Amino acid sequence: MKVEFKWGVRGFSGYADDAVYMYNRRLKKSYMRLYTYPARNPSADRAKLVMANLKLLQPSKGFKLNYYDYMLAFNELPENEYRQMLCWNNLYLRVMYAMQKRVLGVDLATLTRQDIYDRNLPCITVKAAVEAGYLPGVKDYERFDKLI
Repeated sequence: MKVEFKWGVRGFSGYADDAVYMYNRRLKKSYMRLYTYPARNPSADRAKLVMANLKLLQPSKGFKLNYYDYMLAFNELPENEYRQMLCWNNLYLRVMYAMQKRVLGVDLATLTRQDIYDRNLPCITVKAAVEAGYLPGVKDYERFDKLI
């Protein structure tokens, strides 16, 4: 939910009246949501396993920088003006889940770095992910070729 303040209050973040207020400097927007204690979700256990395994892959520094540079170019696209990515790992997760959906035999909870190299999966570089259709093409995406 977008929040509009009458008196030009900028940058207010915190809790007030059972709600959480957040301000994003990059987007110059405030958001509000009601504070609720999260309910236990059985599918969260699977997500926890997937996230722990993706962390164990330990992407290289050059790979992370490629994703960061891609994110900046992605945010410059006119169609992404109102849905910008705020951090590189959101794009990384988008690629991984798209790959799991399209490539048979890929399970993110058990995927290893060696599996990525052996099967030459499209998540091996940002360039390969763009060419596989997991990410939209941006200008000069060919330069993002650092291995995971």
